[in-house]
Parts: sequence; C-alpha cells; structure tokens
Amino acid sequence: MRLEGCLVDLEREMQAFLDRVPEEWRESAKNLVHYVALRKHDLRELQIELTQLGLSSLGRAEASVRESVRQASRRTHEALALRGDKAAQQALALQDAIEASAGERLTWATAKERLRRHTREALGPRPVDREIYIMVTAPSAREANRDWLVKLLRAGMNVLRVNCAHEGPAEWQRVVDALVEARRVTGRECRLLMDLAGPKIRTGTVAGARHIATWKPSRDDVGRIVAPVRVVVRRAQANALDATLVGATLVLDEASFATVRAGDELRFLDARKKKRTLEVRDVREDEIVCHAMTRAYVLGQVKVRVFRTGERVADVLLEVRGGEGASVDVRCGDRLELTGRDRPGRAPTRNVAGHIVKRGVISCTLPEALAQLEVGHRVLFDDGRIEGVVEAANKKRRTYTLRIVRTQTELVKLRAEKGINLPETPTTIPALTQADLEALGFVAKHADAVSLSFVRRPEDVSFLHRELDKLGRADLGVVLKIETRAGFDNLPRLLLEGLRRPPLAVMIARGDLAVEVGFERLAELQEEILWLCEACHVPAIWATQVLDTLARSGVPSRAEVTDAAASVAAECVMLNKGPYVDEAVRVLSDILRRMETHHYKKRSLFRKLKVSTFDEA
Repeated sequence: MRLEGCLVDLEREMQAFLDRVPEEWRESAKNLVHYVALRKHDLRELQIELTQLGLSSLGRAEASVRESVRQASRRTHEALALRGDKAAQQALALQDAIEASAGERLTWATAKERLRRHTREALGPRPVDREIYIMVTAPSAREANRDWLVKLLRAGMNVLRVNCAHEGPAEWQRVVDALVEARRVTGRECRLLMDLAGPKIRTGTVAGARHIATWKPSRDDVGRIVAPVRVVVRRAQANALDATLVGATLVLDEASFATVRAGDELRFLDARKKKRTLEVRDVREDEIVCHAMTRAYVLGQVKVRVFRTGERVADVLLEVRGGEGASVDVRCGDRLELTGRDRPGRAPTRNVAGHIVKRGVISCTLPEALAQLEVGHRVLFDDGRIEGVVEAANKKRRTYTLRIVRTQTELVKLRAEKGINLPETPTTIPALTQADLEALGFVAKHADAVSLSFVRRPEDVSFLHRELDKLGRADLGVVLKIETRAGFDNLPRLLLEGLRRPPLAVMIARGDLAVEVGFERLAELQEEILWLCEACHVPAIWATQVLDTLARSGVPSRAEVTDAAASVAAECVMLNKGPYVDEAVRVLSDILRRMETHHYKKRSLFRKLKVSTFDEA
C-alpha cells in the first residue's frame, strides 16, 4: 500500500497537467503518471518475493498500473492473513473500505481496449487479418504512382508515409491523387501520414570540391563498342527536391529543359576538349534519356548546342550537381576544428608520417545548434561514423576543437551535407523550421496525420498544436518522432503534452536514436519507449530498416527477420522504400500474423504448438 501511496502522491503533484488533458484521455494520462511513479523505485527484490509467493511480479503492469499494484497488494495480504498475520488482516480490511468507495477502476481489459481504440483513431481502421498496422514510405512521386500504390495496398499496406524532406507540393499532390485512385481501385482503406523534415544539422561545404560526371559505352574484349551508354539529364528543380539521388547528376534549368525534344542532339566539348554528342531518345516529365557512343567527362558545367534535324536550335548550359566532391579526411586521434562561421571546410595538412601539421576544418549549416556546445560534449558525424569530443571551445569565434575518439574505419572521408548529432548538448532550436511551416499548409489539407521530427521539448508539441489551430486542423493526428537523446529523456512530458490534443502516436526512429545514444543501448531504450507508450495507451510505430535488405534486394537477412518478429510489440511497423518493398510487406504481414498468436506486448501467449509430441507415430 505504500507503493500505491507513491502513485497517488505523484498524481496529485501532476494534477494541473492532468486537468488539461481531455476527459476521455485523462485516465490514460493518469496511468502514465502512475507508471513513472512506479518506475522511480527499484522493484527487483519485491518482484522476486512476489514470484516466490506465486503472485504477480508487477512485470506487466504498464497498461493498468494502480490496479496491478492493488491486486498484488491484496493477494500478498491474503496470503499472509491465511497464515494468521494480524497486520495483513487489518490491511485487507482497510483496502476493502478504500476499494468500496472508489469509482470505476482501469483494468487490464479496459486498458487494452483503450489502446486499440486510440490506435484506430491515429492510424485508421484495423487491418482485416491482423492487429498490427504496416506503414510504407513512399519513394519519389514518379515511382509512387497509382499502379505502385495498388500493388502495395493489395500486399497489405495500411498507412502511406510521405517524407516532406523530399520533393515539394506539386509532387506530393501527385502522390495524394494516386493514393485516392488506388483506394478506389482496391476498395481498401489507407491513411496518409506526412512527415515534416525538422531542423537538419549538417556539415557545410568543403573547399576544393570538383563535381565530375563521366560515362562510357560498353565494349567487347578487344575494345570494340557493342552498346551505347544510357545518360540521364534531370530537370534542375526536380533534382534539387529529390534527396534520394546519389552521385553526380547532369541537370538543365527549367527553360533549357523545356527546349529539348526527342531526336535532338546535344553537342559539346568535354573537360578534355573532345567533341562529344548525346542523342536524345526520350523526354519525360523530370528527365531526358540520352544515348552516347563515346566516353566523356563533364567538369562542373559545359555549354551545349542543341541540334534538331541538323539545325542548331538553342544553346543551353549543362551542369553537374552532386557527386562526392572534396572531403576532410579523419583518423582516430586527430584534432578537428568545428566552426559555426560561414566558411568552407578544408582537409588537414599532414607530414610524410601522416601526422597533422595543420588541422582540418568543418563547418555547421545550423550554427545556432552549437551555442551550448561545451568541453566534454560528444559530437557525431555522418550517422555516427565519426565520433569526437570537445576539447576546447571559443564561443566568441564560434569554433570548437574536437578530439576524434572513434572512426568506423581507419580513415573516414567527411564530406558536405553529412549529419551532425549533438547528443549531450541542449538546444532551443524549434522543431518546426520555416520550410516545415510552409509544408504544413499542404499537410493540413491532405494528410490524416503529421509527424513532428526531432521533437525534444513539450514546447515543440504545443507549437505544432497552435499552428494546426491556425489552419483549422485541431483534429489532425500527431506522431512524435523520438530520434534524439533529449526526445527520449523528455518522453513522459512530451506524451502528456501530446495527450492534450489526440489522436497521438509515437514513432521510434531507431536509426537516428541509435546514433545519439549508441547502438549498444538502442534495445534498452526502444523497450522503455514501448512501455511508456503502453502506459498511456498510445500506439507505437517501430521504424528504421525493418526488412531493409529484403526491400532493397529481394532476399532478407536472418537478423532482420528476427527484428521483424520482435516488432510485434508495437502497434505499427514501418518499412522504407525499395524495389522489392511489396514483397517485404507480404513477408512482414505473414510474420506479424503468426507472432500475434504468440505475443501481446510483454506477454507470451501459449497457443497450441505445432510440433511433434512424445506420442509414438
């Protein structure tokens, strides 16, 4: 009963916050507070004692905390009372009196029904043949057409995710229209989640970058050309919006792109001053498909003459974008300067022994993120491939000296536009950028829910709520993406703020989160997130690299099949894009259907096993 008193005490302390939650969600919010109060105690010895008495060990108390504590207390006192314990008998009498005056209690069954109802509100109608939903990330608008979506819906997709970090309103509209058509063709429901990009902390430009594009036709074993090479020229705006492209890309501006027709020849001098020609075979919405019979190199940009039926009709500028460009080479033990000043980075100067004579420099595209960076804080680059620790900080010059303590390989090349993570550095940067606010207008008109990326503080959630109010979409579902250490540390407060405006869900963005907290701690943290979500009856989305190898290559790895099976602990599982993603959806759907009969959250369900018995055949 002392433990139950701790739950009540924290409930009283948090009453002002609980009163702000709508009445239909208040019991869920209260249960979250009870769970946090319960987990303030080390219960391991008590759990062992309860188990030895043959009683519940409170190991599955998340969904209905106070009722679980009450029942454990009652059963314990009953067992002791049977042995003649007078104090236990008095405690039972007191508990009977308290429970007689108490109102309706949150039982495990009612809590389970609450979670299911809240999941339907956030993610849509329950899938036909399973409890757990499957979400799929849309590729580019060109790929996510009606036929692709029909295929995914028939495979078992329940939610489509559009990442607003890629493309723009015109492309998003095409995906929305295609989804409407796919729903009509299949007769299947599918919710639309639009994911705001959030603030991206990235490395700045590096001096000495050279953008080079090259191609060569196929030759036989004696060097004769046997087939032309396919060369694609992109429309500049589409290229800028498509973050899925890797490597160097040839682009034309809008006006130049519009002048080219199928059958034209694009003639130019390449970087070696050799005459080269691209034969235009097809002009599509965002790209021009060409064939070439000779090798060519384009450095930066080149003037091109457009010929049609032998006549020169236009002059255009062909530009190279992307590619690896220059880099800062980094080794473990190096010193590296990180700066918030607007200046290009540079590679270090090393002597013949490989020791640094002049340190390398890398800049940060969001300098305000470095404002509270202090000596001793960790800095991670490029999805954690490089880890440094701040040794010295010059706030006036906005420059920080890092000692590199870990690299993925002996030498790592750090390039522009790579992610920077600051897991130990507090930041006041809003979770909604100006680009997000502009995208939110489209989201409010078309989406069923919106994801808030890089959420760290309750203020981020309330800011999004206010913006949705302005757009007349107070009903729009919100998904909190937990991908930073601060987001995880503040999760109970984030959930309480989110519960003020349901529907609400939580996405466990395991990739970014693993970078921030370390891969060795990811399993522990994802379990804690699942427990907290269950405590407030909010659906959890298991995300990042689920069946990723299968989606990309058509063949799954053993480890990712096991990971997919473990995802049954969540209410929704997210798959990323890939040429075989429809097969990944089918495989995941089958895995989830099977695993649902064995597990519900932390509970093992003992269905009849389909294995041989000890009976003789």
